[in-house]
Amino acid sequence: MPIDRRLFLAGSSMLLSASMAGAAIIAPRANAAQQKALAAIAALMETHRRHHGLPAMGMVVVDGADPFFIQSGTRDYRETSALAGDELWQIGSISKSFIALICLQLQAEGKMTLADELRQHLPEARLPGVSSGGPFTIQGLLDHTTGLPDFAPAFPADDSRLWRGFSAGSHWSYSNTGYDLVGAAIERIEGKPLYQVIEARVCKPLGMAATRGAIQWRDRTRFPASYGPVRPDLPALVKTALAPAPWVDANLGAGSVASTLADMGKYLGFLIAVGQGKGAPLLTDGQAGVWLASPVVQDPANVTETYGLGLMHREQDGRKLLHHTGGMVSFSSSFHVDAAAGTGAFASCAVGGINYRPRAITAYAARAMRLAREGQAPPAPPAFAVPAIKPEEFAGTFSDGSETISIGPGLTISGGGDVAALEPAGPDMLVTSLPALADFALVAVRQSGGIAALDHGSRRFVREGTEAPLPVTPPALLARQGWYQSDDPWMGGFAVVARGDRLYLGGTDMLTGIGDDVWRLAQPEWHPERLRFAAFIKGIPQIAVLSGRVYERRDR
Repeated sequence: MPIDRRLFLAGSSMLLSASMAGAAIIAPRANAAQQKALAAIAALMETHRRHHGLPAMGMVVVDGADPFFIQSGTRDYRETSALAGDELWQIGSISKSFIALICLQLQAEGKMTLADELRQHLPEARLPGVSSGGPFTIQGLLDHTTGLPDFAPAFPADDSRLWRGFSAGSHWSYSNTGYDLVGAAIERIEGKPLYQVIEARVCKPLGMAATRGAIQWRDRTRFPASYGPVRPDLPALVKTALAPAPWVDANLGAGSVASTLADMGKYLGFLIAVGQGKGAPLLTDGQAGVWLASPVVQDPANVTETYGLGLMHREQDGRKLLHHTGGMVSFSSSFHVDAAAGTGAFASCAVGGINYRPRAITAYAARAMRLAREGQAPPAPPAFAVPAIKPEEFAGTFSDGSETISIGPGLTISGGGDVAALEPAGPDMLVTSLPALADFALVAVRQSGGIAALDHGSRRFVREGTEAPLPVTPPALLARQGWYQSDDPWMGGFAVVARGDRLYLGGTDMLTGIGDDVWRLAQPEWHPERLRFAAFIKGIPQIAVLSGRVYERRDR
């Protein structure tokens, strides 16, 4: 794609060229150490942008009271106009911290407490009874510990009840649904739309005058042109082909704030102050302490990663960081704050749906600026995060009885006269652009520690000289196999695969039946998501309902 190397920002008096062409830094008050750090950050940002083929990326880096800006790419679909610096970026789930802030304010005003059961403020909520596993407290919803699914409608169209996968507080599972319910409760308490509450209670006091509490058509021209994958039905590759993404309005508690880089710099400054025990102008100092006091462990296998009241708590070099990411239909964002050092960074790119968040860039930026303060050189840039696999384990020849594929030790695959690269997509999982295998990931099947076969969709490719037969597929499972699609851009579609005597979501995640043709992911056993089949014709379902959302069968 063409790259305009100019960048204009009103009021800027200094434009530094990054060490890689394409990115530009606006830092009128940067000292020599900061300039060196900013150049390293810009180089990393540009490396990510080019590596993933991202049309536009913007970033604000904060060091104390000074915000610095880095931008690269274009703002229009013709890719002829450089970013101007005043664009709105969808920050996605970073908005969750705004919701938590408002709840803390309402608590101080006596309008709610974090310990309140949601139905005290939103009696219309279609939640399961408390006897199903404890209360749905405001704190539990903000901490993702109530057992609700991730993306079910907060108010199902058929007025059915929501469900939970586990009892309150027994596990952690990210739930956008929970935040949408809290957002609805805030609207009910305040008597006005959520976006107006966000703008009045958070944005205005912080001077974030350009920020919007909702994503609306009226502001579309203020956003950079945004993109999604040309084929969202295929596993994402590092450089997935992109197309203009559909526009989607959003006024959700789970995440619908849109902000400029300058305004996000102000928000980072506020979070730095909160991390230093200062809540003004939105909270008292005591409330600031409450906000950060009791995050919960997300995964018992990694106790350093915690979450509390809309903020992720992370560690880097033994330092405590505040963090969150945000993914939308056509934007991906991240921030990191090192409050003790007084540094932070926010970055966003105008692409969604490709399994990318700029978290590595913002973490690096917070660290580089801290080291600059200490008189140290910028750290070495981090390598791209790639799932750890051993390529030599996959090398060999595999066959499903009718087709043979060969994998080289350098992670190349050949079959049907075509050759393509393989990319790691997870532990024991590879994806490729090879036409015959592009629609599903290749999943390793191990025997005695070695890879005996590769599962792909409904097929199994067995290594030459090895036995790894699949069980016979029951007709009832085969009938449920298919492609299910929604025209809602948030939802997209998914495949259900029958392989052997099991069903798999997307060909990779094993499903287990829990009765009445309702299924959940096999692991973990408390997983909240649910899949149900309906509208059968000759035993074949025409509808799949995933987490309360309807998808039509559209087989290929």
